[in-house]
Amino acid sequence: MKSMIASAALAAALLAGAAWAAFPPVTDYSAPGPFKVVSKEEGPDCAVFRPETLGEGGLKHPVILWGNGTRSRVPAYTPMLTQWASQGFVVAAANTNSAGSGKPILDCLDYLTAQNTADGSIFRGKLDLSKIGVSGHSQGGGGTIMAGRDPRITTTAPIEPYTVGLGYVKGAEAAQHGPMLLLSGGMDTTATPDANQKPVFDGAKSPVIWATLKAASHSVPATETSGEFRPVTTAWFRWTLMDDMTAGKLFQGPNCDLCRSASWTIERRGG
Repeated sequence: MKSMIASAALAAALLAGAAWAAFPPVTDYSAPGPFKVVSKEEGPDCAVFRPETLGEGGLKHPVILWGNGTRSRVPAYTPMLTQWASQGFVVAAANTNSAGSGKPILDCLDYLTAQNTADGSIFRGKLDLSKIGVSGHSQGGGGTIMAGRDPRITTTAPIEPYTVGLGYVKGAEAAQHGPMLLLSGGMDTTATPDANQKPVFDGAKSPVIWATLKAASHSVPATETSGEFRPVTTAWFRWTLMDDMTAGKLFQGPNCDLCRSASWTIERRGG
């Protein structure tokens, strides 16, 4: 009898752990998620935003990497980076205005990779390094696509990427290792969609969704609200890195939620 009770208790504990190990569901991607966020300067000049408590119930946290625009630093993007971390991601932002080559972004990934096995590290064994996303704005958007050539990268979400210089190498879009959410601003006169994002869409060989926020200027991602880019990228990363099928409804099929929004225009290639 005692062994039966013990077995039942163990099974209940395992089930409880399994339930927690699935990230808590959310329905409003513009609202903060369920995790309290802390941030700290770490590693090779990286700003890391993360849930205050890591790894509860065996949870392993996917990683999002970030690259700044040429004229903005990490504080300008804090609302977006904090939003992602509140969902359960560990977010590492390269603290530079020169992320166009993608190298500073990947340096932050190297740091987190080492921390995931380092004795005494708060990250030890708590990162899911099979689920890594990259995003960035303007020059950092170009750096996002450059970093996306690395086979460790699961998915990318470049925001108004500048791809006619500043470290971007033509053809990088054809060497991605996962699906891309390519985001444009319809009123962007700096990284104009026709010159900067259309060649990426045309040249990509991995699946790509090209979503243009009609009323967005180039500065919107670096504002206090981050505009509609913040909830859309949150849903994208929850879908592609957390297997959140509800979030995937924003992007899947010709009648996707985003497709039916009057604020966006959507094109897609590769499935």
